[in-house]
Amino acid sequence: MSGVVAAPPYDPTFTGPMLSLFPTDSLHRPWDLKCRTWTFLVSGLSSTSSFPAGFSDPNEAEVLASGGKFIGTPGMVMILSYTSTPVDDELIYLPGRWKYKDGMAGYRVTRIYVSSKESTENGRKNWNIPKHVANFNITTSNGETTIKVSHPGAAEPFFHVKTKPVSILSKIPIPLNTRILGSFFSLVQPFLPAGPNPEEVETTQWATVSPVLKGTVYAERIIPQLDGKIGDGKGFPAIMPWSVGTYAPKMVGEFGFATFADSK
Repeated sequence: MSGVVAAPPYDPTFTGPMLSLFPTDSLHRPWDLKCRTWTFLVSGLSSTSSFPAGFSDPNEAEVLASGGKFIGTPGMVMILSYTSTPVDDELIYLPGRWKYKDGMAGYRVTRIYVSSKESTENGRKNWNIPKHVANFNITTSNGETTIKVSHPGAAEPFFHVKTKPVSILSKIPIPLNTRILGSFFSLVQPFLPAGPNPEEVETTQWATVSPVLKGTVYAERIIPQLDGKIGDGKGFPAIMPWSVGTYAPKMVGEFGFATFADSK
């Protein structure tokens, strides 16, 4: 690994509403977050050649499948609905983990949607997270939650799922603290090409960050709504996650600044 840098310089040109999360007098302060989360596990893949259609934006597919050695492990789908920051909602796909020649191993986000342009630009600049803007509709009725995500201006969702409690299982609280797992949930993200929209900025170095999530999760049944899958195979992978996932009504965490490198 070469050219390691602890944090990016302050960018005075960024004036979006998330600027207050990164004060100029404390650049190394972590980003504290509070949110609801839904997490689904997906069966592991054998290689990048087996990645499902829609695993990334077409403009970013080559970059996000390259670099390091894909080592599999179960993938994840996460939905985050923030309760204490300007970021509203996120939909995330992580196909598995990679290993690198410097000995580092970590997950990689290959598809992610957020509900604002500011979050898109900031996520790409600070962590190489390949964010794109989408519309979110998350509703709960009679204990059942419906989550729909669609492209701006589209009539139909490219992601659609329902979740509901699993009888007695959902009454058992399960404590979660990813800090005890060390670097297992680290993200190692390749640099990104620019997209067609102004907020989809280009980056030029690899980024590594170790998010920490803490809270209590509960089991929930996952009910795909797009022909037995959760995605349409274009905007999001047409995959079937494991039938039981988790829901955290009050998750807290830290998302620190990345370490940057010219190569991995």
